[in-house]
Amino acid sequence: MKDGTPVWPLIRQAVYFQVLKKNVQYSNKLRTRRKRLLIKNFFYGLSKLFSLKKYEYLYFNNTDKRVYYNEAYFDIYYDAWADLLGQDKSLFIEWAIEKHLPNEQLHSHNVMSDLPFKFLTKLISISIPIHVEGRHILQEIFKEYKISINVNKVLKDKLAEYRLFRKLFKRIKPKAVFVLSSFTKVSIVYAAKMLNIPVLEPQHGFIGNTHPFYNAQKKFPEFYPDTLLSFGTFEKEARNHAFIFDEKSIKEVGSFQLDLVKVRQAPKVLEDFKKQYEIIFCVTLQAIRDEEILQWVIAQAQINTNWLFIIRPKQPNLDIQLYTKEDNIIVLPEISTYDVLKASNFNITIFSTTVIEGIYLGAKPILYNIDNLPKKYFDLDAADIALIENGEPINQGHLQRKGKFPIPYFVENYFVNVAKAAKCI
Repeated sequence: MKDGTPVWPLIRQAVYFQVLKKNVQYSNKLRTRRKRLLIKNFFYGLSKLFSLKKYEYLYFNNTDKRVYYNEAYFDIYYDAWADLLGQDKSLFIEWAIEKHLPNEQLHSHNVMSDLPFKFLTKLISISIPIHVEGRHILQEIFKEYKISINVNKVLKDKLAEYRLFRKLFKRIKPKAVFVLSSFTKVSIVYAAKMLNIPVLEPQHGFIGNTHPFYNAQKKFPEFYPDTLLSFGTFEKEARNHAFIFDEKSIKEVGSFQLDLVKVRQAPKVLEDFKKQYEIIFCVTLQAIRDEEILQWVIAQAQINTNWLFIIRPKQPNLDIQLYTKEDNIIVLPEISTYDVLKASNFNITIFSTTVIEGIYLGAKPILYNIDNLPKKYFDLDAADIALIENGEPINQGHLQRKGKFPIPYFVENYFVNVAKAAKCI
């Protein structure tokens, strides 16, 4: 842009998801569109907006990343940090797919919706002029990938968000900002880093050597967090030069969620299913050709009636009865995906993070190949993992794979690791 702000870091997320939508019909628009619910969510914790200066640590979190632990809903990425750094000094700015949880049920002390900030961003964006130098280069990219993007709208929103949070951070002077999925919050990261405020990102999924948002030939450090709070040593040991974090910026903390699931008692219904069925499959959908995968699962279930398939949809409120009446295909929405993984022999998915989580919990992955997405995300040449090609049926060759990567992905003792890592703040 004319003021020297690079365009690509601000627009690449829109480009990536447009390509994914065109190729495999994926949609990242998960937030509810129900107006009454959005209005209710807008006012959730709104009073916190008027006392921002008292908060020293800001956490951008998701409602669906809370689990019931010690009689309250605990944020699996941030609450351990807030406990150490001070819950009264911590503010959770929360994104919700449907609705937020009642405050009295939360472990976190201070939580508000992100919607007021989204609203202010929209207001600010109206008056932001856009002057892109080299716009023809973007048009060539769009033409090559056969996509269409409203560049001005995307940039207005990103720059408005940057201005809003830069002003906010200047006022409250937080000691640290925590972001989940930093590539969706580049404006917030940029605003913090321009003010020398440390930005930390908890790892939320598999990264490896191919993830498009964490590996880059041309790097833009001002748009990347300072520290990655990783699941383990995998990325550090890979020594990948394209990785946006250097070795010193990676702190291994592990996974609260997986440590918890590994030791807790499985729900009785799952224990009963393990006695009833020869093999249990967790089927983790990703809102990518879900119907195609479901039809394939139905065919497998009809052939193998002593196999149980437990569907885990990305989109809420899936009614499996609309697709099949087979007794050995169920959803179990009231049970955690992680408990299902722990009870399963195999995990069928495309490239979900449940691949590595399932391995840790004992479920061997079977990757359903759509548009070569499993191969783009995982280094399958170095792993012994089954791959379903062209909708082929599951066979003994798939089931007999070891289902592992060369390097274990998770370290254990999450709370101990967080306590050590917190010393870096």
